[in-house]
Amino acid sequence: MACALVALLASAVAAADTPAHPVAEALRRSEAAPEPAAPTALTAWCGSAAQSDRVPNVVAGNPIHWIYLLPSDGPDDLGSVATVMQSDAEQIDAWWRGQDSARAPRNDLAAFPCGTQLDVTTVRSTLSGSRLAPLDGRFVSIVQSLQQAGLTSSYTKYLVYYDGPGDEENVCGQGGSSNPTGGVGVAVVYYRSCGGISTAAVAAHEFLHTTGAVSNSAPHACTGDTSGHTCDTEADIMYPFIGAGGFSAKVLDPGRDDYYAHSGGWTDSQDSPWLLRLDGQAPLAVTISGPGSVAADVPGMQCATSCTTTWNTGQRLTLSATPGTGARLVRWEGACSGSSSCAVTVGAGVSVSALFAPATFRLTVSVKGRGTVRASSGIQCPSKCSATLPSYRPTRLTASPAKGWKLRVWTGACKGASKACTVPMSAATTVRATFVRR
Repeated sequence: MACALVALLASAVAAADTPAHPVAEALRRSEAAPEPAAPTALTAWCGSAAQSDRVPNVVAGNPIHWIYLLPSDGPDDLGSVATVMQSDAEQIDAWWRGQDSARAPRNDLAAFPCGTQLDVTTVRSTLSGSRLAPLDGRFVSIVQSLQQAGLTSSYTKYLVYYDGPGDEENVCGQGGSSNPTGGVGVAVVYYRSCGGISTAAVAAHEFLHTTGAVSNSAPHACTGDTSGHTCDTEADIMYPFIGAGGFSAKVLDPGRDDYYAHSGGWTDSQDSPWLLRLDGQAPLAVTISGPGSVAADVPGMQCATSCTTTWNTGQRLTLSATPGTGARLVRWEGACSGSSSCAVTVGAGVSVSALFAPATFRLTVSVKGRGTVRASSGIQCPSKCSATLPSYRPTRLTASPAKGWKLRVWTGACKGASKACTVPMSAATTVRATFVRR
């Protein structure tokens, strides 16, 4: 697969909040490369068609979301292509763990009747196969198709299997990112091109492009262009040609000096948040009390009840609280405090609690004998009264006996015979003040 930089898509789309198109790399097949039979799927995909990302993600953290994309006039072959995608995901995962026992791709997974498998989203482009066939502009059009489908998260890398015709059989895929550490990244496998070539190898290659591989600063970066490849050995997964031996013969940065686990100052794909840290996982427990839910800005946490999710140690999250109807967030506790957003770094022993409550509770005050009960909220009760007050905002009550009378006792939420009493308003509250003659 000869790879060359075919487009630098640096202009932003019209929408101001949509990031610039990523850089695209064209991956080609070597004319000398053999064409081995496509591998048999390890596991048949058993999911169902979906036009949006299923949430919450089974695996928390920055996901690699897999897309089945077809032209407006193309036949929908999701069943068979998704099985190839599932097989490729399993092959890439096993290959990656063999190359680095402490990392694995963080694929977006969903729970299906047969088990946990890829969460595959189907996107049908508004463009026909003939419009998408020419290589010049195809990658841009695919990125725009994702944008039209709402697939634009800067937390997600999108791995697209394009099931449409191409005008150049030797172009196997393209990929890149507007920002490898925190921008939209798109890797495209041209499913109908490069017959007999491992689509898993193409997918792994293009995904690595979205993580910043290969910097021009790398010692073995191909000279004379900015294509993002290494040229020292054909075994490297980022070499411009696939060569002989297929995917299993590929190596992730031989020598660890170009783009993965190197000691240089340029981008290192091993540090990518789109990789699962097998050697550094930590749970984050969220306790929810009352009517509300908690979600994280990074995909993988949407808790309607108390839940525990697992993240890479050191993952920074911003948690948001959504109260139920008629409720409010009273406060965060644990690793966060206050009643606004919650910024937390996942680590050993870190936990968060969110307390929700109805927005208001009713306070009922009754008076026996002659006297008045006044409250800081404006209540003034000579006999019996009630008011609706903000929940969990303490209210101070003061008993004022009439001339010749005295407070004998508080009952209900207040106790004793002190002149003042503070009620927490953590529930509907009833208070009674009994006055007697001196």
